[in-house]
Amino acid sequence: MAIRLSIGLTLALAAFGARADDQATLDNCIASWGAKSPFGKGTPAHSVLATGVKVFGLGQGTSGDDPVTQKPALVLVRPAVNVMGKNTIRLANPNGWYCFRSNVTVAGKIEIEAHCTAQIASARESGTSVGATDESNKGVAVFGALRVTRFGCP
Repeated sequence: MAIRLSIGLTLALAAFGARADDQATLDNCIASWGAKSPFGKGTPAHSVLATGVKVFGLGQGTSGDDPVTQKPALVLVRPAVNVMGKNTIRLANPNGWYCFRSNVTVAGKIEIEAHCTAQIASARESGTSVGATDESNKGVAVFGALRVTRFGCP
């Protein structure tokens, strides 16, 4: 039990590392969206979603305000870390352009529920999947799953 908790805490500390790189993260997402992005390099986040850490189902999930906006809103999504449990991240703004720093799940599941018209990008170029399912190819999944589902589609 102590070893598992130690692994979870190590992953959490690594994922929450340098918040000073937030603008670099946003710039990478803006670049990945390319010409369809309504934002230019250097655009700050409209809002930030803190996703939290869950170990064995205990801990805090997604927190923060995700209001529906009339215009495109650039939203930074802080890393989600999940060890042997389930974490759901709900992205409710149909005009949201969500930029994920990264997600880590070990023997668990992270479910991203996004509005049908919301845009999602990851600052990471690729994902890592070891004995796991990472349908987004944007996070790290070790004997776990990272899935994106859409809601509000016609």
